[in-house]
Amino acid sequence: MAAMNVGIGLGKKARKPAKRKSLGKPHKFVGMGIGTSTIKLVYRAGHSVKVVTESLPENVVDENGISAPQTLVSILADMRKREKIHQRDVVMALGDSSAFFRHVTLPPMSDAELKINLPYEFRDYIDEDPESFVYDYAVDDVPLNEEGEPERLELYASAASRELVEERAQILRKAGFRLKVLIPAQMAYMRLATQYQEHNPEAEDISQVFIDIGNMAVAVHLLHGNKFKASKMIDFGCRDLDMTIADIKGVDRHVASTYKQTNFEGVLDLPECEAVYDRLCFEINKVINFYSFSNGEDVECMYVLGGGSEIPQLMDVMRRSFDIPLHMASKVLPPDMAGVAGIDAVALAVAGLLEGEAIARGA
Repeated sequence: MAAMNVGIGLGKKARKPAKRKSLGKPHKFVGMGIGTSTIKLVYRAGHSVKVVTESLPENVVDENGISAPQTLVSILADMRKREKIHQRDVVMALGDSSAFFRHVTLPPMSDAELKINLPYEFRDYIDEDPESFVYDYAVDDVPLNEEGEPERLELYASAASRELVEERAQILRKAGFRLKVLIPAQMAYMRLATQYQEHNPEAEDISQVFIDIGNMAVAVHLLHGNKFKASKMIDFGCRDLDMTIADIKGVDRHVASTYKQTNFEGVLDLPECEAVYDRLCFEINKVINFYSFSNGEDVECMYVLGGGSEIPQLMDVMRRSFDIPLHMASKVLPPDMAGVAGIDAVALAVAGLLEGEAIARGA
């Protein structure tokens, strides 16, 4: 597996999976995710795993990206100072809408030839100048012919706006961090599944979905073992619950969000909120049924992460609504992260941390 190239030379060769360039000591990394409502940081301090989250003011980050970069710099710098975070190197997990990602099949070619050809694999997805994007790939498989020579290349390819990459790097640099790697969400889930399979080899043949319940949307990703298969975004998230609470209580959405976080006056147990949970389950179920029909195999388990995973009432409704076993994302995380408060909500940032550690080991 590999992450998006941000100018550090990951050195992946096309003819066979190669060890990646070491980025330094594993404990030097911070895994980071920037959502529309929250910044998430995960890092190691001695033998402990630390989770730090910070709520964002409205409109600092929206569906179109970062609209107030200097505000984000100030928040990140304050987090670094307040928490006394000594690590500087960041592996950032990108949201689903921040990068293009697809599986491609190509004839055998060199790394230099791949760099030339990858932009053409995104010509149906990118309307802008291809030169304004950065591209990277990870080797999935290299089948050999009868002579033992590469027959074709099976690759995971990704593309992100060069402006986005440079913006993230500049924001982190001003806040006292260094951007080392960007990892698309799809690769983040593959990293989580890969490390889980290392200790649970029986998971290699299981079809599973990762459900990220965010503020503005829910992302549902299908994997078979540790191989990414498909993803779907549902335009429905925790903000819809905030708006429902706001209507019930006659307050604005920001106050309603604090009611949600504390279950003020049992608001999360009200029928109107349960209707939101039901709708969310209905939309997720449609995606899972489509996956099962399209792939000819049943989804065998579900993992939930993101801010919505911290709403017990929603989790209870999901467990009642699906015949598929539902687990929190912490089930697939390393054993030393079990029981860490808030770890399920920041699982994508954890994947960033694990990716950095894997690259540091040359894995």
